[in-house]
Amino acid sequence: MSALAPPSCKVQTGGTLSLRARLLVVLLIIGIIAVPILPQAHAATGTFPYVRAWDGILPTESTTDLQATFTLLQQRGYNAARISLVDPVLGVSTFNQPAFDNLLSMAKQDNIWLIMDDHEYGITDEAAWLSFWSPIITAYKNEPMIIWQPRNEPSNSASQLSTFYQDWTNQDRNLGDNHWIIVSISYSQFGAPNDSTFLSAFPTVTDPLNQVAYDFHDYYFYQYHPAWSVSDAQAYAANVPLAVQSLEAFKNAPAIVSEFGADPAGGGPSPPDAIDTNCSCQYSAESLAYVVAVIQGLDNIKGAYGLWEAGDWDGSGLATGAMTVWGQSIPMPGPGAPPPPPTTSFTFLPSTPIINSPVTFTATTIGGTAPYAISWSFGDGATGTGATATHTYTTAQSFTVTDTAMDSSSPSQTATSSMGVTVTAPPPLSTSFTFLPSSPVVDSPVTFTAITTGGTTPYTIKWNFGGGTTGTGTSVTHTYSSAQSFTVTETATDSSSPSQNTVSSQTITISAPPPPSTSFTFLPASPMVNTPVTFTATTSGGTPPYSVTWNFGDGTSGTGTSVTHTFTSAQSFTVKETATDSSAPTQTATSSQSLTVVATPPLSATLQVSSSSPQVGQTVTFTASAAGGTSPYTYVIAFGDGAAGTGIVTTHAYSIAGSYSAKVMVTDSASPQASVATSVIVNVQALVPLALAVPGNQTVIAGTWINFTIAASVNIGDAVSFSTTGLPAGASFNQATGVFSWKPGASQTGSYTIVFTATDSSYPSAPTSKPVGIQVNQDPPGGSNGGNGGSGGGSNGSCTLCGTFPTISTNISLLVVGGLLGLVSMIAILTIKARTSLERTKRRMGN
Repeated sequence: MSALAPPSCKVQTGGTLSLRARLLVVLLIIGIIAVPILPQAHAATGTFPYVRAWDGILPTESTTDLQATFTLLQQRGYNAARISLVDPVLGVSTFNQPAFDNLLSMAKQDNIWLIMDDHEYGITDEAAWLSFWSPIITAYKNEPMIIWQPRNEPSNSASQLSTFYQDWTNQDRNLGDNHWIIVSISYSQFGAPNDSTFLSAFPTVTDPLNQVAYDFHDYYFYQYHPAWSVSDAQAYAANVPLAVQSLEAFKNAPAIVSEFGADPAGGGPSPPDAIDTNCSCQYSAESLAYVVAVIQGLDNIKGAYGLWEAGDWDGSGLATGAMTVWGQSIPMPGPGAPPPPPTTSFTFLPSTPIINSPVTFTATTIGGTAPYAISWSFGDGATGTGATATHTYTTAQSFTVTDTAMDSSSPSQTATSSMGVTVTAPPPLSTSFTFLPSSPVVDSPVTFTAITTGGTTPYTIKWNFGGGTTGTGTSVTHTYSSAQSFTVTETATDSSSPSQNTVSSQTITISAPPPPSTSFTFLPASPMVNTPVTFTATTSGGTPPYSVTWNFGDGTSGTGTSVTHTFTSAQSFTVKETATDSSAPTQTATSSQSLTVVATPPLSATLQVSSSSPQVGQTVTFTASAAGGTSPYTYVIAFGDGAAGTGIVTTHAYSIAGSYSAKVMVTDSASPQASVATSVIVNVQALVPLALAVPGNQTVIAGTWINFTIAASVNIGDAVSFSTTGLPAGASFNQATGVFSWKPGASQTGSYTIVFTATDSSYPSAPTSKPVGIQVNQDPPGGSNGGNGGSGGGSNGSCTLCGTFPTISTNISLLVVGGLLGLVSMIAILTIKARTSLERTKRRMGN
């Protein structure tokens, strides 16, 4: 027999090919020819697109607004739109396919990339998230200019995101999609471009196409940047392209900043110079400077980005957002465009300056080329330099202040800003003071605090406490030694020329302190002979410090707030404590207590259980112990269910589930006897049935062996035994090991049901039973080998193909096999060609 022929098929040594054989060969040839005309996969780009996007665009915006947005995009030099797939009212993921198809058709006309952004902030239901995306991917996987952003700013951990994004990527590729995927993290305020905390927040995703880009968002938020100046904004923005480069090096993958911008309206403290309150972003001179610097920095490294919100529409046809807000100050540059000319402005604080008090001027410069050189003319002949300068005016009048900013371009560009500043005379000097405590007592310090306004700072404060003593300083402390009323006078002098003085007076009453009182505690609470006892006094009132003396009642004494004493006899003692204060004259308070000193420690008992949560029927061991008193001891243990036992160790099994309080009563041998009791809680659990594992229903050929083993989990008994009913004749079952064996005879064909039962040794036991069905079939024609049912002997076996094709010759068999081998080879060659073509396409599109 030919090794290539299927088993049991007869070999025809001569003759022509039958009709079926010819048909088989023809089908093989057609299959080989048809392979090259199968549809090819959509080619991938290989390089992440250099997108410069506007964010926050909704598919449901009006056609007029969308067309205006795309037109403005092109005019500004941008090439992408980030589409928010979220309900703007409910804030949940939503997709309106007709609306998106309308947006897509307009984007195609203007050659605009679309970043599909599921604009939610966390992943709580992964299955729902994957289900939301599946039909979208399927519908648009063949659109060439789409990038997926599966979730906007997920707040999950890096390990969770690794799982979620990996599952999303696997689903996407299994659906036949090959677009780029943006993997985002939560909004990040990185400390430095290579900040390890920033980099470690990113998940790890493996993509067979290597088309995953990593994304972070960044903002210059007013609440996180107290410096809040154009120079600070530009310095912070310089970190963004560096962070992109460090992220790309860390992940060995492209990076994108798909969202950056200004403070959200209502999302935190508003900038003091917010420009537009209609836009969802509160732009200011500082945040606009930040946006320009980020755009220029990312353009320098060809970094992809999205600006939130570059263009926004208020619903009535009025455009808002950075692109239009910018027009209120300077033109907004497009990607790669030269910076606008510099402009400068300044603020000053306090807003109402007064003579002889410093005024701080802060310049804000944007446009041109940073850094800037700032010079000041304060209008009174004085000048200054620096973005922030301080000046003090000495006369009350109006001054014209001019700020001049020179940028670093070549040639340099200059911008100026002027403003009138009115300096007024200071308000008249006034002062007052407070004192604490509000009810002072003799020999206790009193703190006085002056509150002075008006005039010219700084102030000089002097005090007269009314008792012939004085002091200086805004806050001073004084102690009165007699109980009476005093008039306290505070005098404040400012720094004007000539100086101004003002006075504030109050009468305060100094009271005598309350009389002293005292008490004490001692440990241990049951003192023993020849064992130290610690006494601790607590004294209040009077005038501290206190002098404390002790009389221990046994002829000995001691001194000090805390003392230790040892009694040498077993009896009761009256201990007296005396506290004397430091007043003149002194005051005294006493406290007495009686304590009993014993020769032996008091009787005590403990009770332990082997299990505090036994099951019904499980034996629990109770162990009692006693200390103190006079041994020997007797023990009676009540188990809480009406039963009781005696002795140090006893056992008990509960028959009903529930919570029981087991109590031991210990009695000593003293005269008179002493008794003490203690208890523990025992929570008895309901009995859990045995878990019996049996195989499924079996089918066996008569004359062959069937063997299997059943098993059961041990409940609370020490052992498990097995039994069975319905055991067929000739079958064996080991009740100890659970092994079943049977070789049914030819006369035992038919169906059998055997019931196996497991019983443990607990009381009461909880047996568990399960049936196993066995179907015994007759040995098919050809005979049994008498072993395990395998084929052998003189049988030719079976041939699956013989019923389909007639017998064919050896030559035809070789032809069929050769055709199959040719088909496999052709598929391999075409795969290599397709991959080569795909790589060429990647290189063309990546250039």
